[in-house]
Amino acid sequence: MKLEELPLLEIFNTLRQRHGLPLGVEEYLVVLHSVQAGFGISNRQELKQLCCMLWAKSEEENRLILRLFEQMWRYSPADSGKETSTKNDTSNLLTPENFQAPSDDTSIPEQSSLDEPLSDLETSPTITPEPVQAVQAVRSSRGDREMKRPRYMLLTEYFPVTKRQMKQCWRYLRRPVRQGVPTELDVEATVTKIGREGILLQPVMMPPRINRTDLVLLIDQEGSMVPFHDLSRQLVETAQRGGRLRTTNVFYFHDYPDEYLYRHPAMLDAKPISEVLEEIGERAAVLIVSDAGAARGSFDQERVDNTKVWIEQLQRSVRYLAWLNPMPSECWGQTTAGEIARFVPMFEMSPQGMNAAISVLRGRYIVVKELDESLCY
Repeated sequence: MKLEELPLLEIFNTLRQRHGLPLGVEEYLVVLHSVQAGFGISNRQELKQLCCMLWAKSEEENRLILRLFEQMWRYSPADSGKETSTKNDTSNLLTPENFQAPSDDTSIPEQSSLDEPLSDLETSPTITPEPVQAVQAVRSSRGDREMKRPRYMLLTEYFPVTKRQMKQCWRYLRRPVRQGVPTELDVEATVTKIGREGILLQPVMMPPRINRTDLVLLIDQEGSMVPFHDLSRQLVETAQRGGRLRTTNVFYFHDYPDEYLYRHPAMLDAKPISEVLEEIGERAAVLIVSDAGAARGSFDQERVDNTKVWIEQLQRSVRYLAWLNPMPSECWGQTTAGEIARFVPMFEMSPQGMNAAISVLRGRYIVVKELDESLCY
């Protein structure tokens, strides 16, 4: 695929170069991978919501993205040629020529029917951009723009939590015990011995402290979690490489575990839940990573009931349990996530939320005020 054929590239570069949004290659690829997985192609409203969720970091940026989408679709070639295409033709919807950004002084038209269903999935183009091509495309600037200096950046970390912040949080997950050969001086015991014997013949030594924390990550895969796969991978990587934990075990599921958990993110290498619980032990710290249905903004009573059964099974086997949700807490209300948060300690994926989850895994008492002031863990 040529650089100029990468979908959504025009609107992405407009947000970065004209409006200064701090977007990098990773944010661009996350949207493309999500579209390839089937998100954002049902209708135009869904595509706008996907880009806002993954690119906007504030309400102002969210409004900016929505405004640009309306302008670009209003004046796109696909909408102007009524004899050859319609507003809902997915074969042209994601192509670059339909995303030629208008000037800033272009008036915004009245709201039109942007929520009409698109054509079948079979007609949508296959999006398989190479990372190198995406990097080159994001770094390139249009020839008709005069810029004093290039305004591009290549972000290697995905917000709302950076890799560095993840590593810092993992290092607070400690359950130190003294174990091994005595190599450290026990000052208090040595002073007591001197006072008792009146002379120091030999200092009192003690074993060093070793972190005995066993972490178990249970990660929701596929479905509405597709846009957050990169975030989940970073969470696993930082825990395994920089967490300084004794052991880190990772298992995957979809929506909620039925009978099995999977060691591979592609739902391979299944293992019965009962065997997993027997192996990890009572003192293991279990962290669940899932949007719990908040990404779709829907409520599913069956998912709530099955999740509750699964959580009760976990609580009978382990002592420390917490839930990280990649969706902001203000999006949980009236969704499946909001109901699940009433019987399991759930926190949003942010530095503050991750620190709170770590505190729960350490056995600390946390009061949560996002959904209900009476909730506490």
